[in-house]
Amino acid sequence: MRLRILELTAFALLATAPLAAAEPKAVPPIVARTAPGPGHKALEPLVGDWSVEKQLFVAIGTPAHPATSTGMTTHREWIGDGRFLHDVTRGSIGGQPYYRAGFLGFNTMDKRYEWTTADNFTPILMAYHAKTGSGVVLPITMAGTFTDPGVTGEANVGKTIPMRTVIKIESPDKHVFELYFTAPGKPEVLADRMVFTRVKP
Repeated sequence: MRLRILELTAFALLATAPLAAAEPKAVPPIVARTAPGPGHKALEPLVGDWSVEKQLFVAIGTPAHPATSTGMTTHREWIGDGRFLHDVTRGSIGGQPYYRAGFLGFNTMDKRYEWTTADNFTPILMAYHAKTGSGVVLPITMAGTFTDPGVTGEANVGKTIPMRTVIKIESPDKHVFELYFTAPGKPEVLADRMVFTRVKP
């Protein structure tokens, strides 16, 4: 009987003893290396819904008479667990329907911003990237090239056009995207300007 009482007492003590804290699992290096960080945090002001004033100085517009937008809006939200901003812009410009989708992110390996877009004006994916190692710098400046279908003029069809885009975050409620092209033998010119104003709830 005494043995039985001792067994029951030991069982009760074990049942009421606090469980040992579980050992924290080690985070694989790749998880820490690829997780969103300060570069992504700096893009947070771009999240949300925006009204857009767009001016296009090439293709259907000119520097003297840019094509302008009507009823243009943009929606941006994080995807990929906060790794990329998905941008969707809709409206019209110069009397023509306009649509653009894009992905903006910070490459934690090359320590630079990267931006890829597709629109209904050309069959080209536009890709831009900041200089490798440039880090979290505002305004954000990224560059790339595209094969011209004629947006800078018929004389440049099939030629490689350097381009540069600048993102200026002026406040939590306003920012500006500017796009510059450099046609062969010509100075760099402003091709596209979009001013984003936050739509209040």
